[in-house]
Amino acid sequence: MKIRLQEIELGTNDPSKSKSFYRSILGLETSVEQAKLTVFNSGVAGIDFNTSTHFSAQTTVTSFLTDNLQEVMERLSSHKIVFSGPKKSHLGMLSIEFNDPDGYLIRVNQPTTASPDWLKV
Repeated sequence: MKIRLQEIELGTNDPSKSKSFYRSILGLETSVEQAKLTVFNSGVAGIDFNTSTHFSAQTTVTSFLTDNLQEVMERLSSHKIVFSGPKKSHLGMLSIEFNDPDGYLIRVNQPTTASPDWLKV
C-alpha cells in the first residue's frame, strides 16, 4: 500500500477574506480560485494548502492519497477506529474520513480511473 500527504484544507466562512489573508500576509500564490475554494501553492510539489467552505470555519482536514483504500479501511477496523465511507469524492476519487486521537479530521482518498493522472499515487 502506498500513501502520501495530499492536502491540508481549512474551513472558512469567508473565502474572500481567507484568500486575501494568505496572499497579502504570507505571500502565497494561488493555483486554483473558485467561489468556495482557493488552492495555494504550498511550496511542496504535490501537496496543496486550501481554504474552502466545504468544511465549517475552524475545521482542519488533512488528506492523504492511497492506492489501496480497502487496506486502509481494514487497518482502521483492526484498530477499532470508526470511519465513514467510502463515498464518491471530488476529482473522481473514493474517500473515507475519520478522526485522529486529538479529534482532527483525516481523509484518505483513492483515485479511480475517472481521476486525473496527476492524482494517482
